[in-house]
Amino acid sequence: MNPSPSVSDGQVEHFTFSSTVKPPGSSKTHFLGGSGVRGLDIQGKFVKFTAIGVYVENRAVSSLAGKWKGKSADELFESVPFFRDVVTGSRVFLPAFNALILVVE
Repeated sequence: MNPSPSVSDGQVEHFTFSSTVKPPGSSKTHFLGGSGVRGLDIQGKFVKFTAIGVYVENRAVSSLAGKWKGKSADELFESVPFFRDVVTGSRVFLPAFNALILVVE
């Protein structure tokens, strides 16, 4: 079994996403792959409405590494195929959502 990657809790606005979770009914622990906020520009104001944390199984790292190793964080951040592999690949991923409504002036 692969050890969990070293991750810390994710803070998005006033929500904290735990660094690891164990889904109900599962024996596998997932680690926090990333977190952020979703929103829209409405009449010139950015309205944040969802905080999201994405959790993946430990095997996701080794599964993705073969194809994506050697790429910088900036390259991965800009890569639609990378995000597609994370979400649609053979590894299990678990999104966690929290509702929030914040208007950013």
